[in-house]
Amino acid sequence: MIENVNQDTGFGERTSDMGGRMVNKDGSFNIKRIGISVRDRASGYQSMLTMPRWRFLSIIFIFYFLINCFFTALYWLAGPSGLEGVEKVKFWGRIKELFFFSTQTFTTVGYGRVNPVGELTNWIAAVESLIGFLSFAIAAGLLYGRFSRPRSFIRFSESLVYAKYKEGHAFMFRLVCYKDDHLLTNAEVKLNARIVTKNKGYQFFNLNLERSHVDSLVLNWTVVHPIDEHSPFFGLSQKDIVNLQPEISAYLSGFDEVYSSVVVARASYAIKDFKFGFKFLPMYFSRNQRTELDLSKLNLIDQE
Repeated sequence: MIENVNQDTGFGERTSDMGGRMVNKDGSFNIKRIGISVRDRASGYQSMLTMPRWRFLSIIFIFYFLINCFFTALYWLAGPSGLEGVEKVKFWGRIKELFFFSTQTFTTVGYGRVNPVGELTNWIAAVESLIGFLSFAIAAGLLYGRFSRPRSFIRFSESLVYAKYKEGHAFMFRLVCYKDDHLLTNAEVKLNARIVTKNKGYQFFNLNLERSHVDSLVLNWTVVHPIDEHSPFFGLSQKDIVNLQPEISAYLSGFDEVYSSVVVARASYAIKDFKFGFKFLPMYFSRNQRTELDLSKLNLIDQE
């Protein structure tokens, strides 16, 4: 057990200075950086690549709407004589005409029904078309970056079970590739456990596994940590394990042939995710001379 001690995880050792779990359920680290400005901390490009799809699309549409509202205001301030085709339109109708003229200029469509005739409006239209051209170039780059960015399509089971294993017990959880084409080869998983010591500090352990590597991750993989003499949980009762308030974090890496790149995935199991006396039920079955993998059964457990 002493040989498996690992204090080089990058996480602190004092419980009073750590807030909750190390890794969130979505695989992100439970860390918030403060002390310097958001401008210095944040990476706008990286944030746009990694944020949820709904937020990315919302930002694109909000920016598109606001930038056209801005240029609509500029055309309005330039006066009605600056644009041909809107002289006789009333207040709200003119605002709509200016807004849609702005969208046509911004996207370089230019239908031609309304066109700038004054020097000031021509300059505004020229600047807007340049900004529109650059904006769409950036948006196209972000879309391509989001589309082509290597990512792992892995789902981990919600629970980690404490089940009978051979002559003793083991901790187990499951993972699976949920995309038809994004299957991993040379997949490897590592487990690390954090426990609370008697002096209210943290101690970390590398956990030995029944199997830490598979050549092809085509079915589900039940990752097993046998609780033997090399385990920090050896000889402990269920109550003793709960008192240690353990958190077990998993790190998976593998080669995705579609991206032709190595991808990674992380997961974490805090004590509230532990299920004692349960076991996982099968996920794949033989049917019509073919193996069917039922992804909906990833979290299916039953009492032993």
